[in-house]
Amino acid sequence: MVITEKIKEVISKAPFIPIATVSSNGEMHMIVVGKVVEVRDGDILAFGIYKMEVTQRNIKDNGKMQVVIATMEGGPKGFRLEGKACIEEKLVLFKAEKVEELL
Repeated sequence: MVITEKIKEVISKAPFIPIATVSSNGEMHMIVVGKVVEVRDGDILAFGIYKMEVTQRNIKDNGKMQVVIATMEGGPKGFRLEGKACIEEKLVLFKAEKVEELL
């Protein structure tokens, strides 16, 4: 399992979450989203969709996505998660495959 209890703790404290996708022609696209709606099956983060037209198009093209989770609460902590995403109804579902501690 990639998402540990330590990462889940940071997820619960993160004030906002940057996510990055890449288009089919290699252009990066970064946005900031609110909270993680839920953590599913251990390694899947669910984000609510509000607009996100370019992000959705990039996910449909190739699914590549990075998520940064960070907080200063209780001291600086942060992680970069890499993996694949898909769209399911009104949610972006991101399956974390790799994690890197940032702080």
